[in-house]
Amino acid sequence: MTRIACWLSTLAVAVALTTPASGDLIPQGEWVIDTDQSLVWQRCSRGQTYTDERCAGAAKQVSFLEAQAAARAQQSQQCPWRLPRFHELSALLQPDHAEQGLALDTFAFPDTPPGWYWNQASAGGHSQQDCFVDFAGMGRTRCNMGGAFHLRLVMPLSALERCIPPTGATAP
Repeated sequence: MTRIACWLSTLAVAVALTTPASGDLIPQGEWVIDTDQSLVWQRCSRGQTYTDERCAGAAKQVSFLEAQAAARAQQSQQCPWRLPRFHELSALLQPDHAEQGLALDTFAFPDTPPGWYWNQASAGGHSQQDCFVDFAGMGRTRCNMGGAFHLRLVMPLSALERCIPPTGATAP
């Protein structure tokens, strides 16, 4: 068994014993492991900081160019953070959580603000191919619009092992 598979198995057992069921999303500190899509999500929206199992601070809304720049700034060979694809972001919609005010697993993604989220839009929000996700209420999607939106980056689960910092260090 590879080191990451062993680590994920141990993590899954620990999470199952200590947290409410959250489907295929496994919160792990500042990250959320999405086993269904084989992705790792940032737990907090851009502008927030993960602390004491919460996302503190105000989530920033940014332009498409700022979202791309933020992704490039956090991207490294070890941690290939990027903007999510529309189907990846929309797969997080969970309308059965709407009674909490958001169509999102708020245990996995605490303090997520309502509002639109960026994805890998090909024309910066000005194309019929560009669609966005809003987790407010029952959740919704919409295409062909521009503006300032929230941002949550993602990377492939296969990169997690390279991205785990040594003890005492911080994640890249």
